[in-house]
Amino acid sequence: MVKDPKDGDQEGNDFEFDCPECGTHIAEGMTKCPKCGVEFVFEEVEEVEGVECPSCGTIIPAEADVCPKCDRSLKERTSEPEPEPSSEAIEPPGEERLDEAELKRLFPIYVSDVKDLMDIAKDHAIDTAECRSLIDRAVKAGKAKELAKAVDHVKACNILIKRKIEDRVTSDIEYLEKLSQIARNMGTDSAEIDSAAVAAKELLEKKDYEGALKETRAGRKISEKVTGKYTEARVLCDQLEAIIQNSERFYIDTREARRKLKEAQEAEEQGDWTMMGILAKKGKAELVRVLPEVTSSEIKRAKTQLMEAKAAGKDVSILVKILKDAGLAVKTERYDKALDYLIEFKSEMKRV
Repeated sequence: MVKDPKDGDQEGNDFEFDCPECGTHIAEGMTKCPKCGVEFVFEEVEEVEGVECPSCGTIIPAEADVCPKCDRSLKERTSEPEPEPSSEAIEPPGEERLDEAELKRLFPIYVSDVKDLMDIAKDHAIDTAECRSLIDRAVKAGKAKELAKAVDHVKACNILIKRKIEDRVTSDIEYLEKLSQIARNMGTDSAEIDSAAVAAKELLEKKDYEGALKETRAGRKISEKVTGKYTEARVLCDQLEAIIQNSERFYIDTREARRKLKEAQEAEEQGDWTMMGILAKKGKAELVRVLPEVTSSEIKRAKTQLMEAKAAGKDVSILVKILKDAGLAVKTERYDKALDYLIEFKSEMKRV
């Protein structure tokens, strides 16, 4: 929904937009979509459970400005300016800046475009965490009347989500081509798989992302019937490889898991899909066994970093949301997902 700029003049600087998740119109002052519940700006630090005071170690509410035990101020402001987000670099040098009325008109249009792309990504399980973070920053900039910055963030989100979708389609096409070769090696007909891969390439060239992803999805379903247990075993191996890579970012010993992965890959080369899947499962189980202790320790460390960032006067709103998601993943025993969130936390902490 795009509000007529003339109507906007009657209400001063009202900042309105459509929810990037479900399209519901969001009025100024709302930080949560009334329909789908998605949060836009996460400023309530109390969402994180108690954290340690960096001075005396007392566990205190994250929203506290002063430690009740040692009286240390947690709102010490630094004079160093906060680094500008990299999304502002998307505007070509020398591009003429738009006036406020035009920026206000364009913002909901850009958000609507991004919403369509994020809907496609969500339907096909493409990670949009970085994109949601950019949307959060855009909404926050808009509420602060920094409309140029808000528009830049949404533009950056648009570029990022397109790249993620294109990378996914390209990866899926390569996978279909591999499945086609496997099907031929098994003496089965690969024509339908080949057809899906070709169609996906053509649609990708036309920027028809949804159509391209539907073709690769259809190709995978066909391949499941043609190649039997291979597709299932391949998914298990991909999951194991991903969790190994994430675990190594936290210095977890992955030697045994890597040995299982190598054995699974050897089974793949020999065409033993059943053994390939069994070995991949064993490798994942080896890592999942140690993840509860590691993720718990890393979350405690992240809470301390969060408190120190707040004490330094940094904006920790996005960090709070990420840490909350990590904690929820641990509570529901999705430890591999918790690692994903903790890696995202590290990345955002560097930006802050």
